Amino acid sequence: MKNFDIAIIGSGPGGYVAALYASRRSVSVCVIEKDLVGGTCLNRGCIPTKSLINSASVASGLKTAPAHGVIVDGYSIDFGTMMSRKAEVVTRLRTGIETLFRGSKVALVKGTAKITAPDTISVDGREEIKAKYIIIASGSRVSGLPGITIDESVIFSSDGILDIKHVPASLAVIGGGVIGCEFASLFNKLGSKVTIIEMTERLIPTQSREISKKLEMVFKKGGVDIHTGCTVESIGKGAACGVSISGGTRVEAEKVLVSVGRRANTEALGLEGLGIRTQNGRICVDQHLRTSVPNIYAVGDCVPGPLLAHKASYDGILACDHIAGKPRKADYSNIPNCIWTDPEIASVGLSEDEAKAGHHDVKVAKFPYLASGKAYLEGETEGFVKIIGTPKGEILGVEIFGKEACNLIGEATLARTAAVTIKDWSCVVHGHPTLSEMFQEAAHIFCGTAIHSVV
Repeated sequence: MKNFDIAIIGSGPGGYVAALYASRRSVSVCVIEKDLVGGTCLNRGCIPTKSLINSASVASGLKTAPAHGVIVDGYSIDFGTMMSRKAEVVTRLRTGIETLFRGSKVALVKGTAKITAPDTISVDGREEIKAKYIIIASGSRVSGLPGITIDESVIFSSDGILDIKHVPASLAVIGGGVIGCEFASLFNKLGSKVTIIEMTERLIPTQSREISKKLEMVFKKGGVDIHTGCTVESIGKGAACGVSISGGTRVEAEKVLVSVGRRANTEALGLEGLGIRTQNGRICVDQHLRTSVPNIYAVGDCVPGPLLAHKASYDGILACDHIAGKPRKADYSNIPNCIWTDPEIASVGLSEDEAKAGHHDVKVAKFPYLASGKAYLEGETEGFVKIIGTPKGEILGVEIFGKEACNLIGEATLARTAAVTIKDWSCVVHGHPTLSEMFQEAAHIFCGTAIHSVV
């Protein structure tokens, strides 16, 4: 039997960040992982998808190169090399985490964990680990559709498609949420004929209606077919797939991606025997991430809140702080959302729709990429920066649609977290020419002192 101060179940961005953070406080820490270190984010999510998206963006950029005086003739896409590069990136980063574990004296135990007592974890039934505190960071997995078998050969999950052997001539994406739209954008860039089927009335319903409408317009302009307000009735079997959707429409595609959400990994942890409450498959926690058993915490995808890697890391640090006697309350109101479509989408705080629904007096200022010198010289003029606030200048939310949105949202997150007023934001000097200047421009518009736009 091994004894630790903190035992963490899962090594994704919630678990491994918590482990490294806790280890800095000179406590003994172990991480129990049944699969690959790094969890979904590193091995089957954020990192491999963005690696492929980055590679596809390089190829896509060649199409506009002639406008910049760069003539590239006869180039081709080597998908095998793209996939090899993706695997190399994942392996390198996973090795980095394992190296950090060793350097920080974090014990890594491989196997499936089950909590058998408030201070005891059984690993594969072969060994027991004792811990003063337990942090559950078990993550989530892909959901499927009733009656549809995902074979990872013709019908893929978002996990399996990361190992697809070639770029399909056509791809039907079932689910127009974040993950579905990212893959749609990726394979559209790589030359697939992409069709998106979404059961709600619009793409990415978690974002504002303007964002959804703008993305749909860009997708259609790029040749993507979109069916919203539709459900899948059946998928034909064979070398190619015929997807029958409500309304009598049939979509023919070589491959199908099922991307309809995720579900928490909580079933085999022994929660019921300990009296740990769950709701809709997720573990119920208090504002400090404690479960109904005081010394057991839960973080990341297995608890309520957005299913985001950076939210999981935030949770992990929060739980460790509470264990260390430095409590902070979980606050997800400033967790940024990042979507790697082309153009990118990012937001923090309330969307325009949410703000207007919850506040009686809302003011909105928007600055277009077309009016940005940096965006114009790069030929990336599609999009806008939008600041949503109160008449007194409180930042309710920020939305960005356009190039580098996912990097830019960091400044907006800092401004909102630090409670910077929009007037003060308009006074922040930004480098020129940069895309970040658009924040200052939008803030000036909000304050009635527009410079490079007419209001």
